[in-house]
Amino acid sequence: MMKGMLKRGDVLIARNMQSAAMIEDTLGEGAQAEVYRARIGDKDYALKWYRPEFLSGDQRLWERLKVAISSGTPTEQFLWPFDLVSYPRSNAYGGYLMPIKTPEFISMAGLIGGQTAPAFRALTMVGFNLAHSFLKLHAAGLCYRDINFGNVFFNPDTGDIRIADNDNVDVNLKPGSIKGTPDFMAPEVATDLVAPNAASDRFSLAVLLFRIFMIGHPLRGKRELTLPYDPSDPDQSHRLCAVDPVFIFDPNNDSNRPSPGVHDCPLNYWPIYPGSLRKLFIRAFTEGLDDPDARVMENEWRKELCALRDAIFLCPHCGAENFFDLELLRQKKSLNPCWGCLAMLGTPPRMRMGAAYGSHLVTLSPGGQLFAHHLEGDAYNFKSPLAEVVAGPLGLRNLSSGTWTSRGQNGSTQQVRFNEVLALASDCQVNFGKSEAEVRVK
Repeated sequence: MMKGMLKRGDVLIARNMQSAAMIEDTLGEGAQAEVYRARIGDKDYALKWYRPEFLSGDQRLWERLKVAISSGTPTEQFLWPFDLVSYPRSNAYGGYLMPIKTPEFISMAGLIGGQTAPAFRALTMVGFNLAHSFLKLHAAGLCYRDINFGNVFFNPDTGDIRIADNDNVDVNLKPGSIKGTPDFMAPEVATDLVAPNAASDRFSLAVLLFRIFMIGHPLRGKRELTLPYDPSDPDQSHRLCAVDPVFIFDPNNDSNRPSPGVHDCPLNYWPIYPGSLRKLFIRAFTEGLDDPDARVMENEWRKELCALRDAIFLCPHCGAENFFDLELLRQKKSLNPCWGCLAMLGTPPRMRMGAAYGSHLVTLSPGGQLFAHHLEGDAYNFKSPLAEVVAGPLGLRNLSSGTWTSRGQNGSTQQVRFNEVLALASDCQVNFGKSEAEVRVK
């Protein structure tokens, strides 16, 4: 039996739609509100209904929600408010409607806590989707104010995400009561120098990305083991993350390195990733600690995380996902050993996309997919795969409606139509129609 402010069968009114919303069951509850499944016509939505004591303490809530509703969702990844809700025959709002989160999306807290361990290919898409979604939010003149892993849900198979609690969203630089979550707030916000804004969102985004990829906090190293207890800061977040923050991998300050046995996840994960990703994190948590203008922009994360996804290849000995680090190749250094079995890794088969679209490298590892982002110059379009890397023997299957043309080193050509496989046994040039690529197998 439902216990809450609303009961099964209660009918509320969606104000703009002028439609009846019938309560079906409870989806969740928190200190501010309860969330219910509500049916309008033949569709289910999520309905967030606020506790009266919360409404009296947030004077600008309805103003923020009206701004969000009128601006529309920045991307489909946001569980975005689309209508305000009231009791019948009442002018007082009590909550809002948003799309419902489907069961394949699980809490990001499960990843941080180690309850789930998705493949790197899915994690890179989680990171990309976060960067892309917040870029679109900021481009609309809005800021989120409270980015943290409790507000994000993800599909561990695909890396798709859903971003909840969008009643936090406000016009950028507008004063408000929502500051954020300790451990995620930018230092200038946590110390009350400024109100949350797009630049402080970028700091929180960097913290979230670090926690996703390193399964640790960027500012919690050995210093947290030596700070004296302070009842005003019991979890040490204010001292470690706001007053005197030091990045655990700061190349010029080793005072807060991860401690073995305590911070093993960051110690283990940090060397797995390519130098290009580590450089972005170093900038985010050294220059970007004190200078909001030096922070990593969403588009930089977006570009890097796409490159990171394209750098994944499988260890031929144990099958573990590894990352091809192009910087090591340019420095004529060998790749790092496989993190899974410690075997030495050779250079994987790879494809260099033509400079006309912007030269970039894609490893050709079984299970890998290519999209319009890669083959048609349609940046960040990952909707439908146009090619797939297959094994036994290694090849590239055409999933597009177009015909590819391959030219071998000896000048021979091959036409590759839909569902046919281009063998990758030797180096060749491939014309995909809107782009060209150079394939290297050794």
